[in-house]
Amino acid sequence: MALQDKTIASSSSGTTMPSTPQRISPALAKELQDCRTTSLNLLMAFLALQSMSGSGLVVATLTLILYTISLHITASAGVSHFGAVVLGILHAIPAVGILAVTSVELAFAIKSPAMAISIIISCFLPTMIAISQYLRVRSMKAMIGQLPMTVPGSLQLEPAGLEFTGTNIA
Repeated sequence: MALQDKTIASSSSGTTMPSTPQRISPALAKELQDCRTTSLNLLMAFLALQSMSGSGLVVATLTLILYTISLHITASAGVSHFGAVVLGILHAIPAVGILAVTSVELAFAIKSPAMAISIIISCFLPTMIAISQYLRVRSMKAMIGQLPMTVPGSLQLEPAGLEFTGTNIA
């Protein structure tokens, strides 16, 4: 059964809000499920490691596990009251939490915050480059979109005066 996309216009701000849940695509649902599964597996591994080492990050890890499980239960229906962008952001929270827990564990293991920061920056260099390239391409497309589409008369090219005679020059 396909859900209809009905909207209710908000009288105060002029924005529209979905009145019924929107079904997300099967490909997006599968990708988000894989993301949740990976995050949950990593968090369980962190919890096992932290319980053996006696780390003080057990509470943060358990909180991220509860959030990921709650997100899995909410998203398993395949229907979202949010758009795909908001759903993607909600699914990024466990990954950001894993990054934070990993960074703190790295700082504890190395005992040098400066070295831990340099290791984290070097490990996330490909991600930072990809984000900067995406932003560069996006800004270039925006600048190209602002260029005039017609060539002013003063810049029009004149023919070079060469004629094509149809003979091949060997």
